[in-house]
Amino acid sequence: MKKYTRRGFFKLAMALVLVLALVLPAGLARAADSFTFLVLGDTRTEPYCPGGQEQEEQIKKVLYHRYHVEPSRLTYGTDGQLETAEIVRDDGTYTLYYHNGWPRLLVRRQGSESQVLMREDGRKWVMDRVVAGINQGVLYPDYEPLFAVHGGDFVVNGYQGASLAQSPYWQLVQSELLSRLPAPDDTLGLPGRVLAVVGNHELWDDENLVGMQETLPWLGDLGFSTDRRIYAFAYRNTRFIFLDSGTYCPGGTCWKSDNPPFAEQMTFLQEQLRQAEAEGAQHVFVVYHKPSFIQVGHDPLPEGQNPHPYLKPFASKFNLVVFNSHAHTTEHYLVDGINYLVLGAGGAPITFTPCENPSPQEELYWQGDKRVEEYSYLRVEVDGPRLRGELHRYRPGDSLHPFSTVEMFNLAPAR
Repeated sequence: MKKYTRRGFFKLAMALVLVLALVLPAGLARAADSFTFLVLGDTRTEPYCPGGQEQEEQIKKVLYHRYHVEPSRLTYGTDGQLETAEIVRDDGTYTLYYHNGWPRLLVRRQGSESQVLMREDGRKWVMDRVVAGINQGVLYPDYEPLFAVHGGDFVVNGYQGASLAQSPYWQLVQSELLSRLPAPDDTLGLPGRVLAVVGNHELWDDENLVGMQETLPWLGDLGFSTDRRIYAFAYRNTRFIFLDSGTYCPGGTCWKSDNPPFAEQMTFLQEQLRQAEAEGAQHVFVVYHKPSFIQVGHDPLPEGQNPHPYLKPFASKFNLVVFNSHAHTTEHYLVDGINYLVLGAGGAPITFTPCENPSPQEELYWQGDKRVEEYSYLRVEVDGPRLRGELHRYRPGDSLHPFSTVEMFNLAPAR
């Protein structure tokens, strides 16, 4: 074994001091203005239908309430529990495959072709990765995610019970996600680990958002309430702004919220953006459910009900990124210097159908390629004045590379 003299130990100690002098300042600088968070949306499942033939009338009611047509066929397994439910609609025949009351697979048949629209494993993969990431973030807060941002649609509806105590859907959110996350502590600086906006499905049969407020009570600490469903906060060198695009609009897409109305929300948005500028924020994230730009599923928000004109004047002030969901897909647009990301592939039935009035702007993720079954979430790294977004995705149909990552944006300081 090599022996060190007193002089050797002194040299070794000096070398360690030099290394620490070089490393620690950079590490401390990163800790001061850098962090990581995750973004996901549309993580809801389809109808929960427990029981067997003895509950058939209730099963039919639940399915009719969801799809607005009677199921054409129900089958039961050897255990007597619901096994499949078939729904015939104008755009195809939908078959739900059940296990323990929960749909584990949704397949649509159109003629001789069939397509998987939803699989339980996809949603669970997203949830598991988010949970694992945030738990890891407790150990390595400068590098791993500290919290998650959700773009809305946690649940199907409140038909089977709006409150957390009654709703099987909010109970699923609690068991799959929230109960598995670490409690916030003083170092986090936020009251909860999941920050969210209202999706249209949260409001279906629960217009006062009883379930959402009971399941995510910490949103109230940030200013969220039944009458005012918007809030904002500054976090290190960044500002987050959460808006409410409201409930479902029959016949199209609209900004349908009176809590507060659109004009008042845009005033709030501009006030928050001006405050971010005055405070020297380097990044601003704006979250609302319905997309400003989209090409499949639902139409984009129409002119006069779209926040884009209110955001555009601030595009040069800081890195400005918008997160939407609602359409169950992933899309990316760069419009007037603002990055718009649709992050709706969290587990709800996947959208493949082009919308009636698609956005004419260039879509940067699929870029015209054929869309496939995919489940995903976004990892955002705030590294001082720089910003990077990386999509983590699961494509069950890709036998060679089912799991992959894609860089969505990598932004230098805006000013």
